[in-house]
Amino acid sequence: MVTTMPLLSFGSKTGKVKKMLESDQFQLVVEEATKDKKTREALFELLQDDNPGVVGDVLLTMVTLMDNNPDVIRPHLNGEAIKKLLSLVESKNSYVRENAMILLYGLAKNFPDLAAEYHSLIVEEAGRALESGDKNQKGFALILIGELGLRELEPKVRELVGVEDKVILPFEGKKWVKLGDIASETLEKLSGA
Repeated sequence: MVTTMPLLSFGSKTGKVKKMLESDQFQLVVEEATKDKKTREALFELLQDDNPGVVGDVLLTMVTLMDNNPDVIRPHLNGEAIKKLLSLVESKNSYVRENAMILLYGLAKNFPDLAAEYHSLIVEEAGRALESGDKNQKGFALILIGELGLRELEPKVRELVGVEDKVILPFEGKKWVKLGDIASETLEKLSGA
């Protein structure tokens, strides 16, 4: 009698996770990602996907994981992942951009050690956003700068005080707010940091 071993999945789960997201099985992906490292790895791989809907869903999944069990996501956050998340703030797609902002803000609040570890990368990217980003990217950079206490960017923050352009950010109380007002709030946080 010959016994056969069932085929075990040793490879990436990227294709499976993508199909689940595309067929609106969001909660199932969250549940699997909570328990399974390969599912979480697949989520990070899918940040590179060409379909902005998939990338936005991945970010939303990560936000949900962060809200429910932040320690599950922490081991996957390396320099490459942080750089990718920061770049997604520049997405033309609002679903991607806003979920990237929400996730990065959550990371800043939940993992100050991570912010310290990648301090120079975050300072560089936030500084670049203040110089060349659109008004919403600048507004988000200001919020991140204030949250992380990035004092080295204070001169660039000061340049935005008084700017009347209104921004729309995915945070409570940050819709149709003057960029200059956010800059002033950031300066207050920096002076108290």
